[in-house]
Amino acid sequence: MKTTIPELPIDSFDWLRWRNCSIFDICGIICRTYNLLQSNIKQYAIGYIDGDKLFCRPKQNTVAVMFLINGEFEWCHLLKEEFEELFNEKRS
Repeated sequence: MKTTIPELPIDSFDWLRWRNCSIFDICGIICRTYNLLQSNIKQYAIGYIDGDKLFCRPKQNTVAVMFLINGEFEWCHLLKEEFEELFNEKRS
């Protein structure tokens, strides 16, 4: 599948990187989907993995997205619908 960001290895998504996630504050996202889709969050995204594949915080029907902010890696889950809308890609 052609993607705008690469799929990353599962070990990239660890507890500390999830815990340190500040992307919602940085992008001013206060209301989940609406603000997320209107934000500039995409410019920080560097990769993804299906959320149900994770060892750390697996979640069904999500995509874990890795961000690079101020030289630090951090990640969070996005709903598959949010991911598809932001990155204009369909996930199976």
